Amino acid sequence: MRRPGAGAFFAAGITGRMPISMLGLGTVILIARESGSYGLAGAVSGVGVVAGALTGPIQGRLVDRFGQRLLILVGSVLCTIGLVGLLIAVRIDAPHWALYLLSFVAGGTRPQVGSFVRARWTYLLGRGRALQTAFALEAVGDEVVFILGPVLVTFLATQVSPYAALGAAGALGLFGGIWLALLKASDPPGRGKSDGVEQAPLPMLSLVLLSLIGVGLGATLGSAEVVTVAFTAAEGQPGMSGVVLAVWAFGSLLAGLWYGSIHWRAPVERRLLIGTIALAISLAPLPWVGNIFLVGVVLFFAGLTIAPTMVAVTACVEEWVPPQRLTEAITWTVTGILLGVAPGNAAAGHAVDIWGASTAYWVPVTIGITCALVASIAVTFARPKTRFAHN
Repeated sequence: MRRPGAGAFFAAGITGRMPISMLGLGTVILIARESGSYGLAGAVSGVGVVAGALTGPIQGRLVDRFGQRLLILVGSVLCTIGLVGLLIAVRIDAPHWALYLLSFVAGGTRPQVGSFVRARWTYLLGRGRALQTAFALEAVGDEVVFILGPVLVTFLATQVSPYAALGAAGALGLFGGIWLALLKASDPPGRGKSDGVEQAPLPMLSLVLLSLIGVGLGATLGSAEVVTVAFTAAEGQPGMSGVVLAVWAFGSLLAGLWYGSIHWRAPVERRLLIGTIALAISLAPLPWVGNIFLVGVVLFFAGLTIAPTMVAVTACVEEWVPPQRLTEAITWTVTGILLGVAPGNAAAGHAVDIWGASTAYWVPVTIGITCALVASIAVTFARPKTRFAHN
C-alpha cells in the first residue's frame, strides 16, 4: 500500500465492486415486492449473472489489448443505463422480456473491476512475495464487499425503498468505475494489435480447470448460504442467519489477512491443493451439526480456508498465463466464482425442499469435495511447463 497509487486504485476497486454483492439481492427484493413473484425475480437476477459470465472474458481480452480506461468508462455508463431502465421498467410494469433484456445489459456491461484491479497489482509489483500479499488483500476486499453490500441493500430496501437499494448499487458502481478509470498511472498499457498477442496462446486446459475450481467455490458459497438461511428458520431463529453468515465471511477475512502476511515457500500448486482439501474437510461436519451455534463455529473454520484458496487460484493464473493475456485469464476465474453462486443457490434450495435444511448441507460438502478433486487433476496433469514472471 506504500507504492504510489496503490491505495487509490484499491479503494476505487472496493467501491466499483460493491454492485457484485448488491445487484442480485437488490433485483430480487425489488421485483419480488412489485410483482409478487420470486420466480420472476430470481430469473431476472440470474440473467444478469449469466450475462456477466459471458462477457467477462471478452472484457479481459479487450483490456489486455487496449488498456482499462475506455472500457471501464463505457461499461460503467452502459451498466448504469441498463439499471435505470430496469428500475423504470419495473415501475411501469413492463413486459417480462424487457426486464430480462435490461438485466442482461446491466450485467453484461458491468466492468469486471476485481480482475482489473488484480491486473493493476501485477503491473505495479511484478512477481514475488509482495504480489501474493496484494492478492490476499484483494481477497479480503472481496469479503468486505460481500459483508457490506447485502447489509446496505437490505437496509435501504426496508427503511427507504427497494428502488433506492438497487439505485445505490448502480451509483456505487458508476462512481467506483469512473474513479478507477481516471487513475491512469496504474493502468497497465494495452499491447495493441501488432505485438503478437494472438501468438501467445492461453493454456486452455489449465485455465478451464482453474475456472471450474472458481465455479465450485462460488457454488459452495451460494449453497451454504441458502441452507444456512433455511436451517436458522427451521430452528425458529431466522434472524440469526445474517449473524452466522457474517461469522463465516469474517473467518475468510481473517484468513486473507494472515495469508498475506506469510512469506510462502511452497509452490502455488501445493497451496491450491491444500486449500481445496481443507475446505472440503472443514465443511464435512455440517450435515451432523444440530444447533445454530455449532453451525456458526463450523462455518467460521470453513471460512478460514476460502480466502487462501481464492488467492491460490489467482496466483496459479499469474504464473501459468502469458503476461500479454493476464487480465483475460484472471477474468475467467473471477467470473467462474460469480457464476457458480446461482446454481449453488438453486441446488441448495431444491435440496432443502426435498430433504430438509440439515441434510441439505450435503450440497456444499459434495461441491467442496469436487473442488478438491478438480484441483488435484489441475496440479497433477494440467500444470503448464512454462512459468511467467509478470514484471
